[in-house]
Parts: sequence; C-alpha cells; structure tokens
Amino acid sequence: MLAAPPRACHPDPALPIFEPSTIVLITIGVSLLLFVTESVRYDLIAVGVVVVLAGTGVLTPKEAFGGFSSPAVMLIAAMYVFGAAFTRWGIAEALGSKTLGTGDTGSETSLILKIVLVSALLSGVLSNAGVVAILIPVLSGVARRRGIPSSKLLMPLAYGSLLGGLLSVIATSKNLAVNGIISDSGHEPLALFEFTHFGLALLAVGLVYFIFPGRQLLPSKRVDRSLTEHYQVRRFVTEVLIEPNSTLINRSVADSEFFRKYDVTVIGIVRPDSTSILAPGPYNRIRRDDTLILQGEPDDILRLQRELSLDRVPQATIEDTQIVSGDVQLIEAVVPANSELCGRTVKDSDFKDRTGLNVLAISKHGALQPGRIADTILEVGDTLLIQGHDHDIERVRRSRELLTLGELETERIGRGAMISVMTLVVVLVVAFFGWMPLSVVAVSGALLLIVTRCVPAKDVYNQMDWQALILIGGMLSLGTAFRISRLDKELVDQIQQLQGLIGSPHMMIALLMLCSVVLTQLTTHIAAAVIMTPVALSFAERMGINDRSLIMAVLSGCSMAFMSPVAHQANAMVVGPGDYKYKDFLKVGTPLVVILFGVSVFLIPIMFPL
Repeated sequence: MLAAPPRACHPDPALPIFEPSTIVLITIGVSLLLFVTESVRYDLIAVGVVVVLAGTGVLTPKEAFGGFSSPAVMLIAAMYVFGAAFTRWGIAEALGSKTLGTGDTGSETSLILKIVLVSALLSGVLSNAGVVAILIPVLSGVARRRGIPSSKLLMPLAYGSLLGGLLSVIATSKNLAVNGIISDSGHEPLALFEFTHFGLALLAVGLVYFIFPGRQLLPSKRVDRSLTEHYQVRRFVTEVLIEPNSTLINRSVADSEFFRKYDVTVIGIVRPDSTSILAPGPYNRIRRDDTLILQGEPDDILRLQRELSLDRVPQATIEDTQIVSGDVQLIEAVVPANSELCGRTVKDSDFKDRTGLNVLAISKHGALQPGRIADTILEVGDTLLIQGHDHDIERVRRSRELLTLGELETERIGRGAMISVMTLVVVLVVAFFGWMPLSVVAVSGALLLIVTRCVPAKDVYNQMDWQALILIGGMLSLGTAFRISRLDKELVDQIQQLQGLIGSPHMMIALLMLCSVVLTQLTTHIAAAVIMTPVALSFAERMGINDRSLIMAVLSGCSMAFMSPVAHQANAMVVGPGDYKYKDFLKVGTPLVVILFGVSVFLIPIMFPL
C-alpha cells in the first residue's frame, strides 16, 4: 500500500521563512556533526531535533513529539522488560554458561564458532548489548582456564550479536524503529520473521569468515601479565610509614579528611607485626608504625606526604599479592550499557561509599587514564581495576552496575524463569500469526512479567535504556519531517538524474547499503536507519519496485557496525576486557563488511525480488 500524500507544511509566520526541506537538511547536517564529534549526548541531540522541527513549523507539536509515544518506542521498552527478566532469573546466563562456559575442550576455532552462533541466536530475541553484557564474564572465565587471550573471544562475541540483529524484527531497536517508519509511511510493516532466512544466510557467512581468515586477523593480546602490571598500578599506588608523631595515629580511615581532600584512597594497612588489613573499612584505625598503601595521583600523594610529614617506604614495589588476601580480590570490571555509572564520575556516584570497593585504575578504549581517577567520567565499555572484599564484589555483580571479569558461578535458575520463557514464546506466537499487533502483545507480555513479579515494578524504570528510547523517539520525528517536507522525493529526483550511473535497481541496493554502512560507522545504527529508510521507501515508490529489497539494503548496511568500537554498544563493551585498539576493529571488521556487503547485494534481489 502506498503512502498517503504528505500534508503541506506551514511554518509559523512569526519565524523567518525557510523551505521545510532546507530546515530538515540543516537539522540533519548539524545532527550528524554532533553525532560524529560526540560533543553532545545522543538523547540531547534527539530532543534538540524535535524542538527545532516543532519550533520552525516543519512539524506540528503533535507530530514532533509523536515519535516518543509511537508503537515502536513502546515495543522497544517492552523488550527491555523481557531482557531484564531473562537477566534476573539467569536464563541467558545459564544458556551461555552451558554452551560456552564449559568449553574447556575442543579447538580454538570451534570455540569461536560457538561464540558467534550462540550470541547471534540469543540476540535474535534479546538486546544484543544485553547478550554481550551477559556473556563477557562467561568468556572471561573460559579464556583464563584455557589460556586463550580474551581478545580472541570477545570480538567474535560482539560481531555475533550484531549478526543476530537480522534474525527477527524484535532483535534490535533499529529494526523496530525502521518498522515504525514503514508503518507511519502507509506501507505494510515487516512481519516478525520476514527476513530471518536472509539473516541466517549472513550469519552463515560470518561463521565461515571466522574459520578463515577472521580467526587469523583477531589480535592476540596479553595472557599472563598480572593485573598490577597491565594497569601500571605502581604509578598510582605508594606505601608510606606512620611515624610516632603523626596526626593520623588513632584516627579511623573515614575520620581523616586528608585522604578525601587529596583524592587519595587507603587500600591497605600493614601492621608492624606484618599482619595486613586490605580494603579497610571506614572504622579501621591507623596505628603507630603502620604502613599505609595509598592509591592516587603521584602529585596528590606527594602533597599529602608533605602536609602530614609521611615517609615513603624505600624501594617499595606493589604486586598483586600485596593488595589481595583470602577475602579481598583484585579484579577487572566493565561498565555495561544501562549502568547507573554511565555519564558520572567515581566521586559523583559515591562509588566507594555505596559499594565498599576501591577503583585503582581506569582504562578507556584500551588506554589507561592518566588523570585523577575520581574525576574521570565513565562511559559504556570503560574497564575498571577494582579492589574489594568478596561480598562487596558479589553484590555489585548481582546489581549489574559493573560486569566483573572473574570466575563466574552460575546461579540456579529461579521460579520466574519458566514464566519469563513461556511469556516470550506466547508473544512470538501471537505476533507470528498476526492475532494482535506486535507492540500490543509485547507490552501485554511485559505487563504480565511485572504483575507476576518476574521483574519488580520498582526496577522497571532502571532497566530502560532511556538514552536509546529518547534517541529513537527523536529520530522517528526526524523521519516524519523527512517525509512530510518531501525531502525524500527531492533526493530521489536528484539521484534519478544520475540514472545512467546507477544503471539498475541492483545498483540502487548497493548505493543505499553503502550510505547506510558509512552513516553507521560515523553516527549510530539507529540514526543511520531512520535517515535512510524514508529514502528507500521513496525510491521504491518512484521506481515501482518491491520496497522490501531496499528496506533490507538499509537494515543490512546499518547492521554492519563492525569497523568502529563506538559504532555500537556491543563493540564498546568488549574494548576494555579484550584490550582492543581502534585499529583492531578496522583490521577485523573491514574485510567482514566487504564480504557481507557483496553477499547482501547478491542475495537481496533473490530473496526479496524486485
């Protein structure tokens, strides 16, 4: 069914009069610039887009803010509830541990293939970022036991989850956003498993790629280096001796304001009799002749020493064994998507007071942060070296505020697991047969999970990725403006003048996919899909061909976020644990994109006839 004629735009006469298409083009250009430079949060960009479109009269307020209440946004929110249920009851974790966590035998190649396959299949019904978050600790344990570098396993995990995004409509928020635009444009929305056969074909290509040459291109990073060596703890940790006349004697760790004043943390106390108190609590008192193990910037520790007349212990060397004990661990932890720590500093989040854990070092995009740790703004994928007692680490692990990379003990699946699985199955069956709209049945299923307490009502809002939801709502409004301003038609007219260069609909598929791939690497897969989908629909109408073929070109291109660690949250979360650099994604991801691009251009006209 073709779209209804677009309504006329009537800018507010009090405002300077510009062509609506010009306003939309400028808005898109500025948005892309902000996306690329990352100078403004994605959700703020989306809200700014809505305000501009409504303020200039390109859209009415109802149209501009309608994206936030669209069925696509509600459906995505419902799927976050399902993801929370599967995480809370250990379903996905148990599946991952059973299939991957026991992989202590077999070749490295077979393990990598299992990782790609399992992560893809799970991502077909759950959030790919959520799947990656669940499986990172599992694969960290496998890597340690088998002596395989984590860098050999975690990139296949991220890429497998991205390939799984083409297995169903509900696999990713990008698919759902595109489906919302298709429906709003008057076209028939995609069915639940309409392109699953195509997604399976690309998944098969991805599996073959990791047999050879993909496995050969995977970087081989550290295996045996200790955590203190890798994070260069000696730069940030110093031992000082408490002299008999020190003002710190008989004061508790919490009482002394000197440590907070200089952003210095006491991570250990060594008594004169050589007994140690590691990760001391606020009530542990400092005694005469104690040796304090302090963590902080060298300049801060030096100023503290001068003010308190503390003597540095000569020739002190800090090793793992000096800051860990029977119940105190030194582990790595990753900031996952949706963590409350995202966008906040360690100091602002009161991390030490809330968790009892000490942050000794922070790595961003594979590089150690040289500045004050407490003032570093945390982002998805940042890796923290933390020290703390077992029970404190376990509490943080259960809260999912951080993904700990130590050995993982899989919890027994709880009572809500069966309800969660059966609810999802019912939702898929009802949607597959078309008995109810997908958004309605998904929200109904999410409501059932809340009513049955599979997901506590008080936790629902914490499980939402509000930044993604706001981004999608704003981008949907941009897609509406793109269509209403007839910019999509104008763009089609311009490109049709190059018909001789384009040559055929097959070349159009390649062109749309290429634009989608490039935009995805530069911005986000959601923004790229929302911008390119109206163009694809307009081309399909103008050229009189099947809109599915061009839509699949856009979806495929926006799924190929393999070349950059920031193109997708799944990539960002494995950077720290895998010790990856930007060039590693270019090295492994570029050939995969080229291969999948060629295969997609060949298969789309066959599976979705023009």
